[in-house]
Amino acid sequence: MKTAIPTDDGKTVGKVFGRAKSFAIHDSEDGSLSVVPNQGAGAEHGAGTGAASFLAESGVRTVAAPEVGPKAAAALAAAGIKIRTVPEGTDLSTAAGLS
Repeated sequence: MKTAIPTDDGKTVGKVFGRAKSFAIHDSEDGSLSVVPNQGAGAEHGAGTGAASFLAESGVRTVAAPEVGPKAAAALAAAGIKIRTVPEGTDLSTAAGLS
């Protein structure tokens, strides 16, 4: 199962979901944790829904974030992606459930 975590520094959970610089994606099947750029971070409109679509296409099943806007939350729910709340600044490995 894949979990996506918004991050701006590649080390800790970022403050925002849709406009995060990147997402750390943890794959529980192989234990990998990779950081991928958020292509829609600079979008004028729809950054959160665009991020939700990207993550759904990437096979993500859970998002761990401090906050997700209502439109992004609806898009994630429509894609069957669960949202788990984690505090901003949490270490990525902790947020992914690795420690």
